[in-house]
Amino acid sequence: MSISFHEVLFNVLIACSPVIVSPFFDESNPLSKKSYKPMMTLVSILAALACATFPYSSGSGIKQSLFMIPLVSSFVHGGLLPALAVSASLLLLHGFVFPASLPTDAVFLLICACFAGLYIKFHKTGGRFSAFLCPVLLSAGLGFVFMAFQIFFHRKNQLPLAPDFFSFHAFSILLHGISMAIVIYLSEFIRESRVSRLESQRAEKLNVLSELAASVAHEIRNPMTVARGFLQILSQTEVNEEKKKMYTSMAIEEMDRVQQIITSYLAFAKPQAEITEPVSVSVIIVSLVQRIQGYAGSSKVQLETHAPPSLWITANAEKLIQCLVNLSRNGIEAMPEGGRLRIEAYPEPKSVCISIEDTGIGMDAEEIARLGSPFYSTKQKGTGLSVMVAFRIIETFSGKVQVTSVPGRGTRVLVTLPQAAKPPQFAPAQDQFG
Repeated sequence: MSISFHEVLFNVLIACSPVIVSPFFDESNPLSKKSYKPMMTLVSILAALACATFPYSSGSGIKQSLFMIPLVSSFVHGGLLPALAVSASLLLLHGFVFPASLPTDAVFLLICACFAGLYIKFHKTGGRFSAFLCPVLLSAGLGFVFMAFQIFFHRKNQLPLAPDFFSFHAFSILLHGISMAIVIYLSEFIRESRVSRLESQRAEKLNVLSELAASVAHEIRNPMTVARGFLQILSQTEVNEEKKKMYTSMAIEEMDRVQQIITSYLAFAKPQAEITEPVSVSVIIVSLVQRIQGYAGSSKVQLETHAPPSLWITANAEKLIQCLVNLSRNGIEAMPEGGRLRIEAYPEPKSVCISIEDTGIGMDAEEIARLGSPFYSTKQKGTGLSVMVAFRIIETFSGKVQVTSVPGRGTRVLVTLPQAAKPPQFAPAQDQFG
């Protein structure tokens, strides 16, 4: 018996193609959930027709194909309607190419449907082993039924059987079983990978939630404990008016700190939609410098700015300025001995970049990776909330933040925002330098 290995391999590849491409139409994805079954039905139809169109053959000219694999797979994984669509497509093809065998093909496909229906009913009460073994036996059994139909067709038309008829069909039955085993294995592997990925994502979300809740509780507990201590002193001892005012002021400051932590947490957890409008980047930079120049001067930090007047973005100006203030203050605090903070804006294709670069102590790769995480800060008394909220608000403006740093040399924070057209009512502004 002589069989072309390339033809067999090509048929196996086509028969397995529906399950191979199934991850591209992931049923767990809400965007592709509605189109999953129609697309998989279409792929199964194309696979079955391709198998029937390009069969493998023996040396004596007997032809066979693996069209039953996509058919059985559509029955098992898709249900009745996809399987009927595949069956109808095969009947149309066989009726066009071999009109004399159309009744026989129809009976054979009906038998396929009956076997597949029995499998589906049995599979509901079977275990994992039956889910793997039954489709394999079903495909091999249908290969045997197909051989019986071929014998019946030859006897009916008084045609002689080829010398390698039985050996070729025995090979085909084995090939059907192996091919179906590959399909089932790939299907289970893809399904388990999807389940594992979803469980991993869920565990990661729960881990972040628990870490965030613990961090919030820890950050709130400290000022609450301090405020409670001051209130206990005021209630249990005789305190003069001067100390009473001082303790009361300290307690209020600690409560304000709690309120700030809660506000920042809410801004991170559920950012509200901001009212945005076209704003000039040069105006943003000027406002930023006005807010930080006093702090920079007291920290012996020299400010340098550059913002071309032609750059416009769509954002909430006040929120964006506050984000840039938080990022700039971090840069200033990274230079305890003084240094230089350069704030620069420049255009990129369809976007505007705002760079904040300091000459401070810098950060290593691990610190950069954790930057913007809840309650992570490079400062001893910091909560990290200002950076976290800044990152989140910039994301609401369809922007992104990139941080590069070299320990001992400084850090560069690059904020990229979508570019907007300049409103016609604004006259050209002058370039801003500082």
